Amino acid sequence: MSESALDRLHDLAVFVRAEEDLRSHLEELVERAASVTDAAACSIMLLTEGAGDAPRLKLWCSTEDLPAPAWDETPGRGESIAGRVLARGAPVLIADIGSSEFAPLARRSDTLGASFICVPIAVGTHVIGVMNLASRHGGAPFGQADLALAEIVAALIGKSVQVERLQTLLRSRVAHLSLAREEEELVTRITDGAVPTARVAKLLAKSFFRDLTSAGFEPAQIIEAASEIITLISSDIRRFRKHAGRRST
Repeated sequence: MSESALDRLHDLAVFVRAEEDLRSHLEELVERAASVTDAAACSIMLLTEGAGDAPRLKLWCSTEDLPAPAWDETPGRGESIAGRVLARGAPVLIADIGSSEFAPLARRSDTLGASFICVPIAVGTHVIGVMNLASRHGGAPFGQADLALAEIVAALIGKSVQVERLQTLLRSRVAHLSLAREEEELVTRITDGAVPTARVAKLLAKSFFRDLTSAGFEPAQIIEAASEIITLISSDIRRFRKHAGRRST
């Protein structure tokens, strides 16, 4: 590993260790990951839907300006390159994606090279997502050293995602009460990263509903509370799109 690559890896480690709110700094996270691996593009997908034998991935962040359908896709095991890595739990290194078995699954881009890496992001023995890297146009294909570096980056990201999720749960009194009602096995799986965040959100929503009902709130009042949550989410989405629009101009 060159000294400059080692410096960039050190900077990434400091960043993920110090940053408590990764969701507010996703752009910087993938840009740093791409810089460490000298990739032209980097994207991260995390488990978001499904459970047990049917987990699904969703795009979390990317250095590329991807089309809207890419953000809506939720591939499962074997349904894409990322889905195959999710199923195998092992990385994929492709020297020339156009002449590989993965050619039908690849997105074409004139600005990227033909080489591709996809590595699992894991917490312990549980795969919680994948990181995709594309080589530079006209550059040398990725090699085993690049794959090893990518796996180190993925390990750092996996730990940082786990820490952020745990910190979010620890800061929430609603989460404390919800987890206290659940079986110990499920709580352990949540805290070690084995349960998708979508399922955790549903668990908290059910707890929220039960608490409001037991407190004597009527159905119409609970619907009003849910509507307020939707309004806040819509406002947050508008702010995000406005920020993204300013960044792209």
